[in-house]
Amino acid sequence: MKLPINIPIFGLGLFLALLPGMIVAHGDEIPSDPGVANDHFTQYGQSDRYELTLYYPELLAGAEAHLMLYVADYKSNRPIDKAELKVSTLENPQLVFEVEPYAPGVYELHATFPENKGYTLNVQVNHANGPDLIGVSGVEVGKKLPAAEEAHEHEEPVSSWLWFVGGLLLGGLVVWFVSRRRSRVLTAALLLVSAWLSTPNWSPVFAHDGEEHGPKQQGGGGYGKSVYAPKETQFLFEILTQPIAIGDYQSATTMFGTIVPASGGLGVVVAPQSGRLSRVSARVGQTVRAGQTLAVLQQTVSTPDQVDIAANNSGLAVQIETAKTRVTATKREYERLKKIEDIAAGRDVQAAEANYNTALAELQTLESKALGANSAANGRTLTLTAPIDGILGAFTLAPGAEVVAGQTLFTITNLSKVYVEAQVYDRDAPVVHSGNKFLVTCSTDDHKSAEVRLISQAQNMNPGNQSQRVLFEMDNPRGEFKIGEFVTVKALDNSSSRQITVPNSALTEINGKTAVFLKHGPEEYELAYVQIGEDDGTRTLILKGIGEGEKVVVNGAYEVKMMYLNQ
Repeated sequence: MKLPINIPIFGLGLFLALLPGMIVAHGDEIPSDPGVANDHFTQYGQSDRYELTLYYPELLAGAEAHLMLYVADYKSNRPIDKAELKVSTLENPQLVFEVEPYAPGVYELHATFPENKGYTLNVQVNHANGPDLIGVSGVEVGKKLPAAEEAHEHEEPVSSWLWFVGGLLLGGLVVWFVSRRRSRVLTAALLLVSAWLSTPNWSPVFAHDGEEHGPKQQGGGGYGKSVYAPKETQFLFEILTQPIAIGDYQSATTMFGTIVPASGGLGVVVAPQSGRLSRVSARVGQTVRAGQTLAVLQQTVSTPDQVDIAANNSGLAVQIETAKTRVTATKREYERLKKIEDIAAGRDVQAAEANYNTALAELQTLESKALGANSAANGRTLTLTAPIDGILGAFTLAPGAEVVAGQTLFTITNLSKVYVEAQVYDRDAPVVHSGNKFLVTCSTDDHKSAEVRLISQAQNMNPGNQSQRVLFEMDNPRGEFKIGEFVTVKALDNSSSRQITVPNSALTEINGKTAVFLKHGPEEYELAYVQIGEDDGTRTLILKGIGEGEKVVVNGAYEVKMMYLNQ
């Protein structure tokens, strides 16, 4: 059967229609790296002590240049503050650099380069970490920053339509005029297909063989394994590192416990009797000393007692009046005999004096009874004091408040020393002895940890889970651990082994897997998934994933993780 189209001519038209797309699909574009700054140049230099990162804009010969130099400790990435820097260049030893401290670890350099060419800066560092001389090469004076690609991105849609229309017209002119008239419909349809194939969006199929196009290969979870962190960001977030080394590791047994008050660590003030608070001299959260007055309690007397006291007071009043009369009479007689003492018998004077003293003593006794009766009628006054040193807890008492006997009025807590009550099962009981070291860590905040002392072996069992209750003592001077808080107790074995460990602060989790970030360059970090073993409360055993000599992020891992996930 004879085809309704001239194959050679149609092939020529298809080639011409595809030619524009083949021209633009050269495959030489370099994908933009989100970790490379486009507003300044960056050069690095380092030694076994210091790490230098130099930022500088476009530099021109004869114009004053401003360069920012970041100086960090090579091992820890900690900013080197208050260092004495002297900068020179091999290409022009007479060139003078002024160094001005800008921020901790950041120094601004001022100089005027005489020529547009490459320079190598020699930086002499004098610091407590030790003196050093480091070279920073590749400082290009006269070099322009890479042009931004925004214009190309805006023009791409227009360019695509131009290639489409151009391919369509070029192929159509050739085929339409040389093909037979009866095949024009089929020819037009094929031309539309060929013109669509000529668009640049389809053209990567013609890219050079073996070249990578588009984004770089990514790591697990759809994210690139490397992350770019500008030096200024590292200093801001205090991203610190630590070399990985094989060291002594003590195996640990994990137990769980609760913070309880120590002996004398919890004081409670209760009302000894019913009454009314006449004065409250304490406030919530106040630090008090043992014996300090907290409140004054006025005893409340019942009605029957008040009736009895009133009756007794009436009898006492009569006796007091009689006693006062007797005192007056005996006093008058004693004073009369005293005036005629020279003619009166001495025996009569002494008897009058004795009668007066006896009457006076009787009156004083009766008046004391009356005073006590009045006090009983009004209620006894009691002073409530703090039983221990500590901090007052919350209370809602005020002057005039009525309280009942046995009511808890004040609670005082002293957290300077607390106990840890741990649950120990039979399988872990052998490691709980005075020869081992014990470490307590907060269950919800890993940075809080403290060493504890074993003070009591198990004396009873928990009937709920049949665990033994072991008591530890812990110094808590800053009050970080609170009464009732759940904690983890690590029993460290005396034996140790040589293995790789990292601080617990270095560990993070991505895609459900444990990982760390390793520093490969002054501004480059890499994600590394690791297989972990047990931990001793502060460090974790690494079974697989990283090796000795690498630098791992030990502070600021969360910030690096966020930069990694957001890139």
